[in-house]
Amino acid sequence: MSTTLKARMVRLENCYPDLKPGPERMSDEELDGVIGVLRQLEAGETVDPTRLDWATAIMQREQMLS
Repeated sequence: MSTTLKARMVRLENCYPDLKPGPERMSDEELDGVIGVLRQLEAGETVDPTRLDWATAIMQREQMLS
């Protein structure tokens, strides 16, 4: 899933090359953190609830979750 997420982000950035990073865009650190949480979930590992809430909020902000 992490590879798919990264590919999706790259495609979106290539479609809109004029977009500038801002408060509504995921930073590299946020992307890495969200991918880390997703990997933990896929592996069936326990995720710290605070970290899971943070990742969920990021994905909702980026409209990856409804």
